[in-house]
Amino acid sequence: MPRLLPAPVLLLCIALAGCDAPPPSGPRAPALDAGGGSIQWQGRLPCADCEAIDTKLLLRRDGAARRYTLTEAFQAADGGARFVETGQWRQERALLRLHADTGSRRTYGLLPDGRLQPRDRHGRSLASGAADFLVPVTATTAP
Repeated sequence: MPRLLPAPVLLLCIALAGCDAPPPSGPRAPALDAGGGSIQWQGRLPCADCEAIDTKLLLRRDGAARRYTLTEAFQAADGGARFVETGQWRQERALLRLHADTGSRRTYGLLPDGRLQPRDRHGRSLASGAADFLVPVTATTAP
């Protein structure tokens, strides 16, 4: 006759099975509001009408100047397209707000491990999924 696991052990197994994998290793985000330098994130984000969007975001700070460059390459069966956006950025607690030179606005959540997650304009997670994020790949600081 098979032996049943006690309820607390069974609950622990279920909880552990639902745990996410550890975040990818790599440089953690430096304090974005201190000093000068740059940090770059990249990742592959979902797309409603293409296969994916290969995304790179570079933030630069030099004194009071805070500039960014966002490069998005839309991957599609018929080729795709590449767009580059530049503008100013600011950090509000755990939110990163981008204001493009063309007027568009974007918001990302800065996760504790340094990853960026696309958010709506109010800073709330998007319905597309909690696994959509950009990972930090390089960071430099000015001397």
